[in-house]
Amino acid sequence: IFGLLSVGGSIILPEHKRSNDPKHWLELLTSHQATIWNSVPAQLQLLHAYMQDTTTTLHKKLRLVFLSGDWIPVTLPKQMAHYFEEAQFISLGGATEAAIWSIYYPIDMNTAYKNSIPYGKPLANQNFYVLNKELEECPDWTIGDLYIGGEGLATGYLHDEKNTTAKF
Repeated sequence: IFGLLSVGGSIILPEHKRSNDPKHWLELLTSHQATIWNSVPAQLQLLHAYMQDTTTTLHKKLRLVFLSGDWIPVTLPKQMAHYFEEAQFISLGGATEAAIWSIYYPIDMNTAYKNSIPYGKPLANQNFYVLNKELEECPDWTIGDLYIGGEGLATGYLHDEKNTTAKF
């Protein structure tokens, strides 16, 4: 939020009573000539369903589509690229205990993703590790747990020593 505002950007939020209305989202996207979309994949799916039934208008101002917070259906970026043909689609991820986004993956429209879109690579000054139960790094292609490190990692939960000890 602050980075965007510090360079003269604006944040467009739907009216509270219409926050779940894809028609309203499209109106805002168009009337404000938005250049970035940022949502969970389910919201973009709702927008796609609405646009599929009501419009063939292309929105050429949109240049970035950020999707995070949940699994991205493998067909969604290509479906939406039909309407947002100039946009780059980016998968973002992370954890509450770290910077909101710690990992990214630019979605390639020429790739047919079979089961999922790759999780991605760490953002600058952040690290991802796959560790086993002994907190040792797992060899490639071995199942383990994801751990985040680096500048984006919090130092703990405010006034919550129990959870801080358990999670950090």
